[in-house]
Amino acid sequence: MVNEMAKEKRTVKAKKSVGRPKVKWKSKANADRIFALMQDGKSLRQICRENGWPHSTVLAWLNSEFSDQYTQAQERRADYYFEEILEIADSCPADKEEVAAAKLRIDTRKWIMGRMSPKKYSDRVNVDMSGETKVTHDGTVEFTPTDMAISRLDEIIGRVVGTGKDTSMEDTSKE
Repeated sequence: MVNEMAKEKRTVKAKKSVGRPKVKWKSKANADRIFALMQDGKSLRQICRENGWPHSTVLAWLNSEFSDQYTQAQERRADYYFEEILEIADSCPADKEEVAAAKLRIDTRKWIMGRMSPKKYSDRVNVDMSGETKVTHDGTVEFTPTDMAISRLDEIIGRVVGTGKDTSMEDTSKE
């Protein structure tokens, strides 16, 4: 009887879970950790690579559940790069090659900052032209022609009229 029970125990196998495995990285704590690392200058791609997480899935998850926090982390990351630019510029030696390399690093960070926090760091000038404009017109147009315009008008009127009479205009703006 003991042998039968031993055989029975050996044949019973552990149940395997069916379906997709549960995602262990989707937690508020991990989201907070990701945002903290981003604020310290790390990219989401770098964070995912270091933790073995799928980048596109994590990005979609953060954008769907933590959109505002993700945007704030990006803006703070841009601020981190701003401070890093100052460090790069201040610590750059006067060597021509080093200056060129530092300029590339600075320009790259400036470009990225403009995408991460466009309101703060973008080179674009946003012109807001809101309001109301009212134009009224009574049918008369007043202008002061230049000497060149007067001579050209005299020429045109003389050709159109073709009468040979004096059709020149007087310049009244000099009075």
